[in-house]
Amino acid sequence: MPLFGHGNPPNVDGLEAKGDIGGLIKALGYEADSGIREAAAGALGRTGDPRAVKPLVGAFSDADGDVRTAASEALGLIGDPAVEPLIAALGNVDEEVRKSAAIALSKIGDPRTLDPLIGALKDPSEGVRMIAVDTLATMVEAPVVEPLMAALGDWNEGVRVHAADALGRIGDVRAVAALIAALGAGDSFVGGAAVAALSRIGVPAVGPLIAALKDSDRDVRGGAAEALGHIDDHGAVEPFIRALKDGDWHVHLVAAEALGRIGDVLAVDPLVARFEDEKEVQHVRKAAADALGKIGDAGAVEPLIAALTGGEGWQRKAAAEALGRIGDPRAVGPLIGNLKDYLDVRKAAAQALVAIYRSGKLGPEERALLLSQRTVISEEHRDEFPFGSHEDAGIGVDFPD
Repeated sequence: MPLFGHGNPPNVDGLEAKGDIGGLIKALGYEADSGIREAAAGALGRTGDPRAVKPLVGAFSDADGDVRTAASEALGLIGDPAVEPLIAALGNVDEEVRKSAAIALSKIGDPRTLDPLIGALKDPSEGVRMIAVDTLATMVEAPVVEPLMAALGDWNEGVRVHAADALGRIGDVRAVAALIAALGAGDSFVGGAAVAALSRIGVPAVGPLIAALKDSDRDVRGGAAEALGHIDDHGAVEPFIRALKDGDWHVHLVAAEALGRIGDVLAVDPLVARFEDEKEVQHVRKAAADALGKIGDAGAVEPLIAALTGGEGWQRKAAAEALGRIGDPRAVGPLIGNLKDYLDVRKAAAQALVAIYRSGKLGPEERALLLSQRTVISEEHRDEFPFGSHEDAGIGVDFPD
């Protein structure tokens, strides 16, 4: 007669309280209720008793996914005594058994699992391969970088995504070239994971990524630019400054934007040089001015003031915006001179003057001078065409009380 009849289900809590391993093992096979089997698996894991290993591995064949998950977690708790049986289970013909074994091994983290998990990267099941990738990513002291780089070439997209993520978490510079190559795989999900991984590796990836901006593959170029856009470590300043002298303006643009995000004053003079270079493309010069504004160093003020009168319209606007960010009182008089410029420039000048006013850096003379322009700055903008002529007046920027 069975230990538990359908009218007499096992009391898992009671069995656990008594330390009844045999009873819990029998409850693990209670066919009438998967919830009881799941609870029994959890209880066996908490006991840590090696006698539970074999039946818990057997539960990997359970039809209920929750029971299989509970058995994996239980074996993870039992730990060392479960390692060899779990390694053996990686060779089971049943895919669900192999998956559950890989999950359990991921929770134990025993060095003996390294080679079997590397072998599992060739398992016919993408689910097993993904779990193996994720587990290997936690074994940072082991030689896992090469196998994970190989996994970037897996036929399954999900495995490739997991491999890229794993390499990013490990952060080994040896993976940079493989991750850059993955940018051109023609898969947006894998490319996105590679971008995130390269961004996470950070400064060691900057040089190769800058070189990749000139790759013949558009996806590689775009991914490299995106990855560089996420690297804002001060250790990357020197490579980005060198990139400002590259022969490709696209490289200049990415470098200028990056230097603005990092905000290191070492970049001020090189960025001023890019902004003032009349042979440089407009996009780069604008980015350089924007970066100077973000850095906020006083060393950029005089060159930017000079551009308020000597440059083209877009230069005057970019210079005004940057000066507003920097907030240096020396810019007040020159910016007032641009309140009569065409609308985009005078609006940028007005907004810059308001920003400088709010900064609290003004002395009495500059403050009085700026306040004398309150009406000009705040006057509503009018753009009218009376009798065939054109009247464009007012700026319409709010001035604080």
